Amino acid sequence: MKYRSLFITLLLSVTLLEAEDDFFKKAQQSNMDSEVKLQKAYQAVNEILNQNTKIQKTQIVKAKPVKIKTFVPKVTQTKASFSQIVPLLHPEIVSTVDTSVYAKNIAISKDETIAYIADTRSGIQIINIDKDEESKIINTVDTPGSAMDLIISDNQKYLFVADKHFGIQIMDIENPRKTKIIGSLETISDAKSIALSHDNKYLLVTNEDSGIMIIDIQNKMKPTKIARIRTKGYAEDVSLSFDGKYAFIATGIDGLQIVDIQNIYQPHTIATIDTPDYSQGVTISKNGSFAFIADNKSGMQIINITNIHNPKIIASLKTKNQAINITLSSDQKTAYIADYESGMQVVDISSIYHPKLKHILDTKSFAEDIKLSGANNKAYIADGWSGLVMVDL
Repeated sequence: MKYRSLFITLLLSVTLLEAEDDFFKKAQQSNMDSEVKLQKAYQAVNEILNQNTKIQKTQIVKAKPVKIKTFVPKVTQTKASFSQIVPLLHPEIVSTVDTSVYAKNIAISKDETIAYIADTRSGIQIINIDKDEESKIINTVDTPGSAMDLIISDNQKYLFVADKHFGIQIMDIENPRKTKIIGSLETISDAKSIALSHDNKYLLVTNEDSGIMIIDIQNKMKPTKIARIRTKGYAEDVSLSFDGKYAFIATGIDGLQIVDIQNIYQPHTIATIDTPDYSQGVTISKNGSFAFIADNKSGMQIINITNIHNPKIIASLKTKNQAINITLSSDQKTAYIADYESGMQVVDISSIYHPKLKHILDTKSFAEDIKLSGANNKAYIADGWSGLVMVDL
């Protein structure tokens, strides 16, 4: 009886391992995109566990004729605790920092210790995000207008802010705790989004119905206007190609406008393409082949820009709410979409013609912008009324 009992215990243990291994294989094959399939896999393991609820690791070790190389966890309950045996399948919120008003956009320092939040009417909120310290606001810099967007210079010394009615503000951030405004320039209409040229000499600022204004910032205390790009629709967002030759402008109901800026003083439009809804954000792939458009209620639109004069929509993915901004992972295989009321949408774009929704992370407020850590293991979300949301990926 003693050996018969031991044999049954061993048999059940091996069956458990096979069921668990089968679960992970099934989960991998389905790309973790089906909650129904995962639930069935969970139930399959539960059924095995329920058949023998007290498998002890010490019992298995005593079975000298059989050498089991795979570690078998000790199980003493009737239902499996999958938080212990299943890896993280979804992004998880780990911390939040409330800001004073409404977090619209975010910029992260290169060393990933400081987050700068464009907090609309309260200006710039500066938050310590050092992993070894408590996440908290360490400084606030009020701006005359409403901070809408921001970008850090490559040398990490300056912060450029699109300040709505009051144009742009230039800040010295060498010491984040003593950040101060050192220069400013009014724009024709509301400054909403901002891009920095690759040589850090010029800013491109969206001016809604007035198009794009190009500003020389070589003298940080006295920035000057040097050129203007007219757009058919409202200029909502602007991004530059990785070679710095082209500007891509999200123009609301008129889709995407592509501008040659190789002569910064004489920019000229070379192509336009309409999108189904209202383009609010634009992101360019590292290889310069694709533009990803946050197209409001029509979700994400992927445009082939290999032929810069003849862009074409090649794929799309409908999101749950309104796509506002898109950030790409460093390997260009995943898109993170700020989807307003529906939080962060994680999309597999490894097959560019067939994007696939992987996860939805709901946030408390309205997801407006997303930035990733250098290792792509954390996401920082500007979440409207909830401030800064930090996520483990």
